[in-house]
Amino acid sequence: MIVVCAAGIALACQTEQPATEQGSAIDPAVDAASVREAILAKDKVFADAMVAGDAEAITQLYAADAVILAPGQPRGEGTDAIRASWSTALEGGPMATSTLDSDLITVSAAGDYAYAVGSYTDSGTAPDGSEWSDQGKYLTVWKSVDGDWKIAADIWNSDYAPEGMESPDTDSAE
Repeated sequence: MIVVCAAGIALACQTEQPATEQGSAIDPAVDAASVREAILAKDKVFADAMVAGDAEAITQLYAADAVILAPGQPRGEGTDAIRASWSTALEGGPMATSTLDSDLITVSAAGDYAYAVGSYTDSGTAPDGSEWSDQGKYLTVWKSVDGDWKIAADIWNSDYAPEGMESPDTDSAE
């Protein structure tokens, strides 16, 4: 069974690369390292909520007007759609493990947006008692909302083919 989660985004496998700034004129007030640390702290909250099976805690990490592009689900916009998406994803119960590695965080010159690119690995026990694991990648856009970093857009997908679509020479999640 393939279970897909965001990215989401824990510190366990994090590499120590500095955040970068994008744009032609860097605002001297932008501290990219501080933005990176704030996002990584939010990532830890996200990963902890995934393991706890807490869809509401995950939902609170998103901006009110955020867009979520979850695999196997229609595009979701806004708090209610994001809550529904995560509730559905976590229906089978919490994950046993969730490891996320944001190996690239880029901060806008104005310091109001950033994006994180990374990979994840998750595992758990399905409702039927079988063990499963998944790994994949994500792109998360963050924005500063009243001084707090919130997810503005989120997309992720598994490295494995959808169940039943595996090719004979491709590994798949169980």
